[in-house]
Amino acid sequence: MSVNEYYLSDTQIALDTEEEQTKLVQRLRQYLELRNLTILLGNGCSIPHGAPLIHDTKQIIPELEREPYRLTDDNDQLRARAVLDHLLSGKDKIGVEPLLAVLNNIRANAQLLGMPQALGGESITEGDAAKLESLLKKWLYQRCKSLNGVTDDQLRYHKELFRRILLRSTTLPRAKIFTTNYDLLVERALDYLGILYFDGFLGTINRTLHTESYHYDLYYPGETTEGRVSRVDRVLHLYKMHGSINWRRRTTAGLDVHISHAEPDDAEYGDVMIYPSPLKITEMNGYPYAEMFRHFSAHIHQPQSALLTIGYRFQDDHINRLIYQALSIPSFVLIIVTPSISAPVDEEHPEPQHELWRLVHHVKSKRILVITGGEKDNGQYVRGAGTLQEFSTTWLPDISELNVEAHAREETAKALMPLAPAATPPEP
Repeated sequence: MSVNEYYLSDTQIALDTEEEQTKLVQRLRQYLELRNLTILLGNGCSIPHGAPLIHDTKQIIPELEREPYRLTDDNDQLRARAVLDHLLSGKDKIGVEPLLAVLNNIRANAQLLGMPQALGGESITEGDAAKLESLLKKWLYQRCKSLNGVTDDQLRYHKELFRRILLRSTTLPRAKIFTTNYDLLVERALDYLGILYFDGFLGTINRTLHTESYHYDLYYPGETTEGRVSRVDRVLHLYKMHGSINWRRRTTAGLDVHISHAEPDDAEYGDVMIYPSPLKITEMNGYPYAEMFRHFSAHIHQPQSALLTIGYRFQDDHINRLIYQALSIPSFVLIIVTPSISAPVDEEHPEPQHELWRLVHHVKSKRILVITGGEKDNGQYVRGAGTLQEFSTTWLPDISELNVEAHAREETAKALMPLAPAATPPEP
């Protein structure tokens, strides 16, 4: 268990007094009222609901042999497992996403050269790499699909986060929600709240990705006849940086991405758009993920911007690089919500999981605010200032309540002011 505290630069401040607690809430309120607000949600927001841990592929091998994760065809399963065992034989730990990237390169090189790829003295064909890709994606899909059983009440912390974010002034640009998660918890929370959101897809029956739609907005006619319009209040922009279990790749007419809620069969799991999905080398490099990263970079590099990260452990170099670039902008503010910060054994050569420690103790910027504190139950963080559960309900300012309280204090102060003596009329 780690205690509730926060770091401003490398200054450690305990949240054990009402004064410090009030200071933190007021500081967060100032940040929320910056012109451009971006929120980045990592896997730490979904893990308490049963989202898969993907940092070590070796740990999931027993699950890959069980239903509903194994491939239906026994021969395909054996070939996929043989490739997996070979790729993991010389590595202590490799995550699922980096492994998918390796398979991506194997398939792309095989397409380009027209021959199997030799790795560690073994030849891996494009077909065998595709089977392992399907196996890993099937596991990810089924694990994320199990989160469909999460109830409305269990999503109350996601909903409270979005509710408070929407209390920002309507004169400010829309808040932008980015997530590295594949699951649909964010979409479900937004639907429960009745929030309209642009997710890059257009259409009703056949929803296809058109990233230019992120530049659209929603307005309704005003009450006058002068042609004025008013902006719809409850609107957010949602970007899924690593794809989603309901995204599908389609190459019948070029490359496009569409939404499908049908469960794929084994032959279709390769088309589930989970980062980094393999693409034919003739197709646009990295589409649509490059588009998502481009939008992320554009938003956090605007003047007067705040980036709020929750459940993100700074283990994605592509995202980290963009955040570090934004820190060079004097008006950029970074707020990190994380249950704990662990010190590296060797501070001269810290491991990637200690990147948060480096940000606090080596970068030492007063524009970096890190909120920590977490208590575990059954191996998962369930409370603490550094968790979504407590941050969204306790520390993230409820601007509407703060405004009501401020107004009440003003009215009370006025009522308690002594009445000025009546002016004496002048002598006739």
